[in-house]
Amino acid sequence: MLTVLFVDGDKTFREQLRGLFDCDSGFETCVEARNGAEALAKSFRGSLHLAVLDFSLTDMGAIELAHKLKAILPELPIFVMTTDYNVSIEKKVLASGISAVFSKHDDLTTLVANARAVCGIE
Repeated sequence: MLTVLFVDGDKTFREQLRGLFDCDSGFETCVEARNGAEALAKSFRGSLHLAVLDFSLTDMGAIELAHKLKAILPELPIFVMTTDYNVSIEKKVLASGISAVFSKHDDLTTLVANARAVCGIE
């Protein structure tokens, strides 16, 4: 069973992601967290196969959270979503070991396709 963790303070956006991942995406469980602390607490409960983080979390930055998640689950692929996508943010995020960065304004089916690819879902 493949599990994806969504970390975003916006409940509506988390629900939108859940809808995309629930529709025959190959992921069977979606876990939601409003912030970094909640994400870390939920990461200890079970096996995660992918994390999708908001770049602008209220309690810690996405890069800091990514490092903490990687300390718990070193092989975990992590994607970052941002509303202010630019090359500078992309370089900073990718240099920190995060798998990919996406704009929240783009077609989110691309996010799902990339999630399937990094998790080996055909």
